[in-house]
Amino acid sequence: MGSLTHEASSDATAQTIPLGLYLWTRIRQQGTQSIMGVPGDMNLELLDYIKSVPELKWIGNTNELNAAYAADGYARTKGCPGAITTTMGVGEMSALNGIAGAYTEQVKVIHVVGTTGTEAQQKRAMIHHCLGSNPDHRVFDNISSHVRCAHAWIDNQHTAAAEIDRVIRECWLKSMPVYIFVPMDFVHIHVPARRLEQSIDLSYPVNLANETQAVQEIVNAVSCAEKPLVLIDGLTSRHAASKQAKELVGLLNLPVFTAPMGKGIIDETLPVWCGIYAGEVSLPGIKQYVEQSDCIINLGPFLSDSNTGGHTRQIFDHQAIMLEPASCTVMGQKFDQVYLRPLLTQLLSAFKKVDIPSVERPVFPSEDPSADAAFPEITQSWIWKRFGQFTRPGDIVIVESGTAQFGFPDAVLPNDIKYITQVYFGSIGYSVGSCLGAALAQFEIQAQGGMPNGRTILIVGDGSLQLTVQEIATMLRHQLSPLLFIISNNGFAIERAIHGPEEEYNNISPWRHQLLLETFGARNGRANSREVKTKKEMEMVLDSRDYTNPREIQLLEVFMATYDYPWRLTKQIGLINARVAAKKK
Repeated sequence: MGSLTHEASSDATAQTIPLGLYLWTRIRQQGTQSIMGVPGDMNLELLDYIKSVPELKWIGNTNELNAAYAADGYARTKGCPGAITTTMGVGEMSALNGIAGAYTEQVKVIHVVGTTGTEAQQKRAMIHHCLGSNPDHRVFDNISSHVRCAHAWIDNQHTAAAEIDRVIRECWLKSMPVYIFVPMDFVHIHVPARRLEQSIDLSYPVNLANETQAVQEIVNAVSCAEKPLVLIDGLTSRHAASKQAKELVGLLNLPVFTAPMGKGIIDETLPVWCGIYAGEVSLPGIKQYVEQSDCIINLGPFLSDSNTGGHTRQIFDHQAIMLEPASCTVMGQKFDQVYLRPLLTQLLSAFKKVDIPSVERPVFPSEDPSADAAFPEITQSWIWKRFGQFTRPGDIVIVESGTAQFGFPDAVLPNDIKYITQVYFGSIGYSVGSCLGAALAQFEIQAQGGMPNGRTILIVGDGSLQLTVQEIATMLRHQLSPLLFIISNNGFAIERAIHGPEEEYNNISPWRHQLLLETFGARNGRANSREVKTKKEMEMVLDSRDYTNPREIQLLEVFMATYDYPWRLTKQIGLINARVAAKKK
């Protein structure tokens, strides 16, 4: 098990190469160029191989939780797996919450864990990072089993390469995190190099008979419908079907709605786009129109409370075509082993051969119920529409769980934009680490000629920021230039809205946000930090060159009233409270 030098191991003519080099090369072949994580003594020798892979870069995060958030944001932006490596136990567990969020929201992440050597595992030796006096070195594996779709222990030289390939395949097909555990004594073992010449098979195990029948049933249902419409949800993008969804929208020319989690997939300036549907938490008229349709083509549905207006969505089997990641249900008839992206491809071909019913686009009120645009102060009812006007094609917008997540549905977004927020898992602080990953992915995409004018835009509350703020230092170290908008409203606003608006547990220690960039090492930290308290002041900043064409990181602190909440948040909380009160009677 002797180690080869990196020079020798990178020889393209070699019949075998070290496993560490094989692993990182395979990950690079998936489109991944940035490796998140924190160094630890059990993954250090594994990290040595990263620099031997062309165009693969070690990022290095301030902690493992932020690294997992960054891998998540990277994957959502670039469409390939995000990658993170940690040391076993302490690092592995610190990353777990971020991995759990990726699992819950179906995001592709590869977590590589450096572990103790196999002999130490067999002897149950008391090695640091283990638990107790007779430690099971693989006990952490049991913990992460709930937040992954596949894993592999690299403990057999003859199957190691095949196991890596198998796990990466599962990551792609199921769009969920996977784990690869690499004992220290297996980093340098040799595996066949020629496997790398063949791509991993990423084809779906489609049941062709089911797919053919499903396509016919869907075409028939839409053709016979009187008021068909399209409802796009978040799993469409998670399972790499956004391109096909856009083409389908253009082909059908039917009214189009999106769920909160599906925001950003479709150009919201299109004539066919009608708004956000979230049950009772929708603009007036939208709920009634959607739920009275006799044929709802629902792409990538995700039926969590925060994505359905507190479970007030009322769509039934007899009126819905549910196109899920690995199955579809047409008016109650389910077809298994029918996958979203291949199915949409087949539907595009089929719909080109039939007449699609013409449906007049409905018109709904454009203002929300609490509009107060006349006030000079920055308000919830004004700011989110203004952010929508500020965005442009190519931008990536990362929005924190909280008031921003409930306010941003009022923003109208242009085409070719990435909108990132953790709708279901809702881990506060997620957006800061995710912003790092998104900015790295955007830099790589732009280097390849894509999204040339895109900006990375983070919108985070002052409370959430305090959980993960140190990742701003990593953004600076890699010379990234995101726009950081900090909503300064004295603490945890969403918790205040839910319960205890004046309770101490919803307060935070106020920070001097204007010093953050300088504190983390920014060359022009103070010059690139601003604060605004009125709409007029904010307009001036948004129109400035530093924000329209940023060349360095920028921080804008936006002061808002402590008890001002987005109307969607207030309405959803009211619905939930009324439901709870009714049950108590």
